[in-house]
Amino acid sequence: MSFRVTDWFDAGGVECSRMVVRQDRFPRHTHDEYVLCANLSGVEHIWLDGRELTAHAGDITLYNPGSVQGSSFGDDAVEFISLHIPQPLIAALAAGNTLSDGRSPPVLQEGVFRHPALFHAICRFAQCPTARAEEQQRILRLCRTLLREPPHNSEVSPHLHDVQCWMRSHLTEKPALEQLASVGGISKFHFTRQFSQQTGIPPLQYHMQLRLQAARALLRQQVPPLDAALQLGFYDQSHFINAFRKVMGITPQRYWRQIHGNLRSSHTVQSS
Repeated sequence: MSFRVTDWFDAGGVECSRMVVRQDRFPRHTHDEYVLCANLSGVEHIWLDGRELTAHAGDITLYNPGSVQGSSFGDDAVEFISLHIPQPLIAALAAGNTLSDGRSPPVLQEGVFRHPALFHAICRFAQCPTARAEEQQRILRLCRTLLREPPHNSEVSPHLHDVQCWMRSHLTEKPALEQLASVGGISKFHFTRQFSQQTGIPPLQYHMQLRLQAARALLRQQVPPLDAALQLGFYDQSHFINAFRKVMGITPQRYWRQIHGNLRSSHTVQSS
C-alpha cells in the first residue's frame, strides 16, 4: 500500500499535487477550498456526501468546500493531478452572479464528469511552468461555467450549526461527545446520530478535520510543523503526522518543505 507523490507546489495561490496511489484509501474528510482533479489513469472509487461514484482516466472530479469525500484504490495504480483552489478565487468569479449570495462559498458542479478543455488545462498547469499563469486563468474561466444554484436544505440544523461553530473556536481541545452534545442541547445518542447523518462523518472526526485544515493553513504560512502541531494541541507528534498523512497523502514535514519550494523530487509514502 502506498502513495507516491511526484510533485507538489504552489503557483499563484493554487496548490498543485500529482500522486500515484494503489491498494490504499483516503478516509472521509473535508477541505476548506475547492479540490479539482484530473484523473490520468486507473479507477478511483469515491464516496461523496452519501453518493458512490467511480472516476476513470480522462475524468474530472470536483469537490466544493466542506463537502465530505473519501476514496479507495485497488491493485492497479491510479494517477491524478489535484488542484486546491482557494475560496476567494472562485468567489471573485461569482461576484454579481445571482447564483451566489455572497455569504457562503459559491457552489460548482460537483462529482465526476467529463470536460476535455478543463482536463487539458489542469495537465498543462501541472506540467508546464511557463504556462501556469495562462492556464490558471483558463481554469478559472472554465470554472465560471460550472457555477450552480446552492442545493436546497443543504445546511445542517441550527443546533448542529452551533456545535460546528463551537468546534471551530476550540481547535486546540479534544472535546468529549458529552460536551459537544451539551453545546447542541440534545442527548449524546441523538447528537451523534444526527451529526453523522447530516455531515457524513462522526463529530469527533469532523473536529479533527477542522484541526488539520488549521494545521495546513499554518504550514502554508511557513510555521514549522512542530510549532503548528503544538499550536493546535497535537502533543503526540505521531498522531498528528498520521492524521495529516491520511488526508493529504504526505507527512506535514514533506508538505511544508515542498510547498515552500525546498523539495520537488518524487518520493513514496508507505501506508500501514
